[in-house]
Amino acid sequence: MLDLEHRGVAVVVRIRPADRRVLTAGLLDSLTEALAYIGPDRAVVLTGARGVFAPDLDPVEGPARDDARLALPEALSALRAHPLPVVAALNGDAVGAGYALAAAADVRIMSTGTVQPAPEFGPHRTSEALALGLVDFRCTTAELLSLALRQVQAFTGREFARR
Repeated sequence: MLDLEHRGVAVVVRIRPADRRVLTAGLLDSLTEALAYIGPDRAVVLTGARGVFAPDLDPVEGPARDDARLALPEALSALRAHPLPVVAALNGDAVGAGYALAAAADVRIMSTGTVQPAPEFGPHRTSEALALGLVDFRCTTAELLSLALRQVQAFTGREFARR
């Protein structure tokens, strides 16, 4: 499931997988559809929920994993093609395909958790991920969305709605 929250020139897209451990084809298709719905006039802040930015695909081989493998490139393409900035606000773990979503963004900000681009790479905590260039900024959890929205403002030169 995805939640969309309009914040002036930006839309916060919150990834809420039913199963915190698996990124499904349905969720990836929803992300692609959400980006089309948002349109070219709003920036995107992509974030997660419950301490997980975005999990990996199902580790078990089978039709569900195959469907997700097919849906992932479309979601990544939609993120990369979005005409206004996409800021990934990593509020927790970003593993495998979940990290690929973050990597497709223009800027990555991390507050907590680990990033692991692929199984053969170990997980990297915030400061190490920053040093390795896997994320661009780090901040506290409380600052995450406001920093992401400030990045949108810096890119677009337009104010965002304050709550």
